Amino acid sequence: MVWMHGLLVRLIAYLPDPLVIAGALLVGGFLVAHLAFSRRRAMRFLCLAAAFVAFTTIITVAGVLPAAPTPAAAHISRFIIISAFKIAWWITGAWLLVNFLRGIVFLESRPSETRFVQDLFAGVVYIGAGLAIISYVFGMPVRGLLAASGVIAIVLGLALQSTLGDVFSGIVVNISKPFHAGDWITVDGRLEGQVVETNWRATQILTTGNDLAIIPNSTIAKATLVNETNPAKAHGIAIVVRLEPTMTPSRGCAVLETALLSCNRILRTPAPSVSVKALDGAALVCELQFFVANIEAGPVARNEVFDLIFRHCASAGFRLAPPPEHPFSVAAPRPRRDVADQAQSLVHHLPLFASLTEEERVALAANMQRRTYRAGDVLIKSGTVSEVLYIVASGALVALQRRGDTETEVVRLSPGDCFGEAGVLTGSPTLFTVKALTIATVFEIRNNDLAPILKERPGVAADLGQILARQTAVRQAHIDPGEQQSRSENLAGRIAESIREFFC
Repeated sequence: MVWMHGLLVRLIAYLPDPLVIAGALLVGGFLVAHLAFSRRRAMRFLCLAAAFVAFTTIITVAGVLPAAPTPAAAHISRFIIISAFKIAWWITGAWLLVNFLRGIVFLESRPSETRFVQDLFAGVVYIGAGLAIISYVFGMPVRGLLAASGVIAIVLGLALQSTLGDVFSGIVVNISKPFHAGDWITVDGRLEGQVVETNWRATQILTTGNDLAIIPNSTIAKATLVNETNPAKAHGIAIVVRLEPTMTPSRGCAVLETALLSCNRILRTPAPSVSVKALDGAALVCELQFFVANIEAGPVARNEVFDLIFRHCASAGFRLAPPPEHPFSVAAPRPRRDVADQAQSLVHHLPLFASLTEEERVALAANMQRRTYRAGDVLIKSGTVSEVLYIVASGALVALQRRGDTETEVVRLSPGDCFGEAGVLTGSPTLFTVKALTIATVFEIRNNDLAPILKERPGVAADLGQILARQTAVRQAHIDPGEQQSRSENLAGRIAESIREFFC
């Protein structure tokens, strides 16, 4: 190292003024970095760092020490040039140090999450560089400057008390990290949204209404926060259902558990649960707890759960109780419907038969057969051609798709759903194996009972084709997520034609 330093000293002696070379190296490094590596951040930083190292080496050999007071020179112009080079050294060094930190954050792919820490570090570095310039370039005592600025700081602190409170609260929030960018949080039980960014003054939250809420950091620091994303993305949802106390609580819980069991949009682990919260003469109050994969899936899953609660309660003969603030007497229990009434109700509410006339629905319901299956029973196997259309009256069933040696769950079926329609309407084999998850009651319609209707009214085949195409597309999407919905119209036409050919 000693001989290299001596060689560099002798080389510089034969060259023009070293400060001219140092300045040319620094300016040339900046130009090359920004012109040649404008889109490559790492190479641009390395080029600037190399130019800064060369600049530092040359001015140090030339006797310009950035961390030492500027000596008096014979010419004022020389003093100004040396001071300018020292100022350039401190500013460039601070800039490189700050960008080194930003480069590390960029490589970790967390630029938004650590923006506040980056700005804080950059502020400390630039303030330090400014104090060094005041001390080593202008020769002013920093201690006296800090003492004099203390009075100004007190005045500014009183004037900017609220703003400074937000700044220091932001420091606390970023150190403690109760949330990160992208987390869903609830503030004081009122405002819910996704964290976008935390800056010097406030935290930005994108609300569920797609509005940007800007909350001061001092408010965030004092508020009660609920992080709905951490420690896990799975989000728990609880809903309360009030049923008329016309049956035992155990029976009510069983019906609600079956409704949760048949839901397709909730997680199976952690397992959903039903608990009785209250029981009086007006209502059986139950709380349903279930989990979804993330908070964004909550509204859709909640809607499905409410729909299934209604369907399963209607099937079991339960009725919803009035709200507690509007009590009224509980109606007498309705007599249990016979098989004919259940069959007619299913046919009337099934979209598959929406285009039939009232007389045709009644005639169809009269020929329906009621069957009851135990949990675990297989109703239909994949690959078989069903001659029966199954309509679920109560209980929960699951459709399974075999892939190799394993069976994958495709969809769960609830009261009002139907299956086996491909075989009955077109003679095609079914794609799924349907198995009962609980005790289930289904009604069966044979294709011979549909034949007279479809022969007399060919237009019904087109309506059935549309409905069957939508059901097929939905179930096929579970098997092949890349299936395009745009093919459903062609599929409906093909199915309608198959129905007409099958029955004619």
